[in-house]
Amino acid sequence: MTKRIIFILLAVFWGLGLQAQTVEKDGTYYYDAIPVTFDIGKMIFTDVRDTRKVPPWYNSFIYMPKGSSHYQKTQGNAVFYRMEIPASGNVIVHNWNSRMGFSSLFVYRLLSELQPDSDVNIEEVEIFEEGDFMSPDFDPEKLGIPEGASHGLAYIHLKNLPAGTYFIITAGYKYMNGSVPNGELGITIIADLSPGIPDEPEILPEEPDNSPVCYQYDQSGNRIKTNKK
Repeated sequence: MTKRIIFILLAVFWGLGLQAQTVEKDGTYYYDAIPVTFDIGKMIFTDVRDTRKVPPWYNSFIYMPKGSSHYQKTQGNAVFYRMEIPASGNVIVHNWNSRMGFSSLFVYRLLSELQPDSDVNIEEVEIFEEGDFMSPDFDPEKLGIPEGASHGLAYIHLKNLPAGTYFIITAGYKYMNGSVPNGELGITIIADLSPGIPDEPEILPEEPDNSPVCYQYDQSGNRIKTNKK
């Protein structure tokens, strides 16, 4: 009887431990960022979160706009993703699978692992902020935006991104009448990672040239055969 009780208790504790290891992340902050893990090759991750609903409790994201020394809050609630890539490669991030009109994207590299009660040590990689879709260099049609998706949704192409851990943060915003800052905010991450640079082939020493003939070329590109002395 005692052994049976001990077995039941162990089973309960094991089940609780397993549940604790598989708790789903909601993306409300850095420590709650939704995990995105890629392997070598080409892989795609998609997700949609409704930033209007509670719980979870999404909030605005505070960031520093390009060319500014002052912090700013996003209009809409932000969703946090934590991306792990084992090798360098090209990564595309966009919000084209959203049911919203306008969005922003922020990509930061994690410089040191998160620690309780300490600042988040990150550096900016790229941002697509409010109004960037108006840039003359941004052409969503050429980038392959699907029919029906808003041209105000963010898009970032990260070329030759080094291996490491990155936070990708996205939020919506109100740009014109009829648009809303919160709603069904989708994200698509496309990673094409290289397996690494292969080792250089072994270079063997050159063998002596014992050929009795060598070739020379004149200024017009005509070949002249000359015998070696």
